[in-house]
Amino acid sequence: MGTLLATRPSIRGPDVEPGAFIRPHPTTRVELLACGAVDRGDDGAPIVAMAPLMRGIADDVAIRAIERLDIDDLLAVPPGAGVVVIDTVEGIDPGWVIQIPFAGLVGRGSEMVLRSSRALAVPGTIGLASMIHGRPMAGIVVVIGGINFGFGDALSWPVVASLGTYRLSILDAIERVRHQAALSPRAAGSR
Repeated sequence: MGTLLATRPSIRGPDVEPGAFIRPHPTTRVELLACGAVDRGDDGAPIVAMAPLMRGIADDVAIRAIERLDIDDLLAVPPGAGVVVIDTVEGIDPGWVIQIPFAGLVGRGSEMVLRSSRALAVPGTIGLASMIHGRPMAGIVVVIGGINFGFGDALSWPVVASLGTYRLSILDAIERVRHQAALSPRAAGSR
């Protein structure tokens, strides 16, 4: 079972308690950063998708529910671990699910707008974190297209209909990032 590291007080949802803190697993290979707020319609899709996955995720996966991706979230990732960021985006059809490797994001603009990006665009955040870490970060962003983002909105029907696909894509990304992290030079030294 994955380790829930923390949730921020603004995050709520099934099986996700605000302020829950559990010590990270000593052999974390993948950190799953679930962005969003369930009280803002489709913005909460990552939190809703993550909740049932928590029971079956391997012990080497640490899970953090965050409202928006911040540089500090990426800097907190242990050396040798990879990252899967799950978020909702505008700019693609509602319900579509896309995986984007970190390497494909860094240094590029995009028509997609991640709902969690407020201060620094996600490509810039990943690039800066990689620069500070002194190495490219192993990671994948898994996004689902959304349409309803108002306070108190429910998940839209295209997002609800695609939650199964979104969960499978998240699990696939975890496996891919685990493999990338195992191949990284830092991971070899941390075993």
